Amino acid sequence: MRLDLFLSRRLDGVSRSQLQRLIGEGAVLLNGQTAVKKQRITEGDVVAIHHVGVQSPLVRPAAQDIPLEILYEDEFLLAVNKPAGLVVHPGNGVHDGTLVNALLFYGRGLSDGFSKERPGIVHRLDKETSGVLLVAKNNRVHTRLAADFAERTVSKQYLGVCIGRPLPERGTIELPLDRSRREPIKRAVSAQGKPAATMYETVVHRCGISILRFFPRTGRTHQIRVHCSSAGFPVLGDKLYGGGKERILRIDPVERPFAYKIYKCFDRQALHAYRITFNHPQTGVQTAITAPVPDDFRNALLQLGDPKVLSCK
Repeated sequence: MRLDLFLSRRLDGVSRSQLQRLIGEGAVLLNGQTAVKKQRITEGDVVAIHHVGVQSPLVRPAAQDIPLEILYEDEFLLAVNKPAGLVVHPGNGVHDGTLVNALLFYGRGLSDGFSKERPGIVHRLDKETSGVLLVAKNNRVHTRLAADFAERTVSKQYLGVCIGRPLPERGTIELPLDRSRREPIKRAVSAQGKPAATMYETVVHRCGISILRFFPRTGRTHQIRVHCSSAGFPVLGDKLYGGGKERILRIDPVERPFAYKIYKCFDRQALHAYRITFNHPQTGVQTAITAPVPDDFRNALLQLGDPKVLSCK
């Protein structure tokens, strides 16, 4: 087991990011020696934290009155339906107008998060991806949820519109991903990257456009988008990974008008985090939360003429 995961299970109220920082500062000893990040431990090892240092006070972003769609809430956590276009937390030049700013205004209490800019945030969605996102209200819940994500016991289902037809119609894409050396904002398939696996199934295909369900086994940055692009059916509207308007021109001329009609339904990448299933960190009860499809998806699906797609089971 990884050292940080082991400690997160033994120390309630301390997030894995905080533990990783302590390890990086040399505050954690393994068998009397300074531990290193990502180090693994086995039965019989002795782990000690010999000091915790003095941390600067937590400075959180400002609360802002931004509308939130709450899908689920109890005293331990909440789930929101993040709209496309909303950044999850401040960073990379974004200082306000984020989901975190909205959560602070909502005022139900948040965990410390992975950093001062991310109170409550256990996992993320890309800016243009809509859908369900979990938020922790205290550090204990945050730690448990983070461990579940790390152990891959949290199941996620996405709905996507892609350009092209996947063959086979269902399968698993297993390609390791790493940061692109040419364009730092992108991710790319790389033999030196981290393992990544995405299960998919085709729901319907018409005129060069496919509706798919995705079940990612791992949670790498841009994972579904890169995997789809690499497999030859990029997410519609995803200009960063080959799903832009120019891709429509590669569709058969007879089918192209309908494909372009679907393309115009979206002003973002057509990816929606539809459902998340997890064991509740307090009760242990398996919990599933679903985010209704937004209007752009609904319009595209209705034009495809297959109403059953709207009930993703």
